[in-house]
Amino acid sequence: MTMTKAKVLVVDDEPENCFVVAKALEDEGMLPLVAYSGADALEMLEADHQIQLVLLDIRMPGMDGVEVLARIRERDLDLPVVIISAFEQVSTAVKCMRLGAYDYLTKPLNIHELKITVANTFRTLKLQNEVARLRSEIEKRRGLEQMVGGSPALQRVAALVQRVAQHDISVLITGESGTGKELVAEAIHALSPRRDKAFVCVDCTALPEPLLESELFGYERGAFTGAQERKPGRFELAQGGTLFLDEIGNLPQSSQMKLLRVLQERQVNRLGGKQPIAVDVRVMAATNSDLRALMRSGAFREDLYHRLNEFSVHLPPLREREGDVEVLASYFLHRFNAQFKRQVSGFSPAAVDCLRLYPWPGNVRELHNVVKRAVVLAEGLIEPPHLPPELRCMEAGSAEARSEGPGFAPAEAGRGAAPAGADPAASAGAGGGGDGASIPALREATRLAVDRVERDLIARALTRTGNNKMQAAKLLQIDYKTLFNKLKEHRLAL
Repeated sequence: MTMTKAKVLVVDDEPENCFVVAKALEDEGMLPLVAYSGADALEMLEADHQIQLVLLDIRMPGMDGVEVLARIRERDLDLPVVIISAFEQVSTAVKCMRLGAYDYLTKPLNIHELKITVANTFRTLKLQNEVARLRSEIEKRRGLEQMVGGSPALQRVAALVQRVAQHDISVLITGESGTGKELVAEAIHALSPRRDKAFVCVDCTALPEPLLESELFGYERGAFTGAQERKPGRFELAQGGTLFLDEIGNLPQSSQMKLLRVLQERQVNRLGGKQPIAVDVRVMAATNSDLRALMRSGAFREDLYHRLNEFSVHLPPLREREGDVEVLASYFLHRFNAQFKRQVSGFSPAAVDCLRLYPWPGNVRELHNVVKRAVVLAEGLIEPPHLPPELRCMEAGSAEARSEGPGFAPAEAGRGAAPAGADPAASAGAGGGGDGASIPALREATRLAVDRVERDLIARALTRTGNNKMQAAKLLQIDYKTLFNKLKEHRLAL
């Protein structure tokens, strides 16, 4: 917000005062408007929503400044109002401050003081707007930062998430088990106008049918045996926020009709209750089932399906997200290093091959568990022996055989790598010969492969963040100085 050309409303029943103040505002490049009564001021504010500041005299016939301020606050909580009062009216000015006035000036007016107060008001408002903008950007990043990966398939999902988040409609999220459907729902909530309210999750498979309805809708004391006190349901707990129904395809048919009624009427009836309770909740649902097939078989209500599917987001399986396996693996590696206080430096080329070639039937959840296990087992680099047997592909098998040869242990991978440009044979030392010479050669090959993967990950991060190095460092889970050094080391553009 800038002072130049800003509209300022001057409210005073004395024309001379209005003239003096208006002239001072014009000298500062602002557009003053004048009202000689409280009623006129309120009409002008109603007609012109571009007014950015009000200078309001307290003592006026008819509607005084205190009442005008109260009326303004009923209409607009954010419009700044500076009170102008006589010296003996300081107690009244304090009352106005409590009603939400930004500041006050005393009569007779000091024009220099007036200009400083107005300038400070606009400076503060500018800072407040900037804070609000930054907070909004942080919320957006917070919502999407969990959706790790740069593949075109995931970027399409991210675009849909950003688009639908602002619109208060039901969302159906589909995808295989383990693809991260709940994370997508959380991202939509974090980017939505409901972000400051609760995000409540219900797993429709985790609760037995007799308990599901009491969890969703709540119950009154004495509604059934064991109901010793009133309990609000998940709909009530999510009031004003978002209710996420996970694996909605497993919802019993007896509960489907009741859920449909709540979505239609926007009110719930607790078990044993007599009065309906209004609920304002955005509903999102997720499933790994084919709901259309369930509808054809009669296992899922068609009318409920259409209520839930006002907007759909399909999350692709990991095997269809080209390049995301490496990015996710690196993300999980840094995360578990911090969690377990380990210093695992990365993945060997053979381990990377295993990760790339595996079809990931368990999707992101399976990769998450694989990397967690590897971080616990590994020292230095993660090698194929640190991965589950089903991941040890043919390409990794030969590397594994080499790594278990004489003089080499997986725990030493990544340590003591030869300097860039060093002659592998020269670094063999006194222990030269066939086996001795192969050790530095293998380590040099490993270092070069790690460098290649590292350079590729940094390039992907910079591409994803539009070359924003601070965001890229955050995505890579390293500090800015480390990223800067890596850019120089790999001769990437600074």
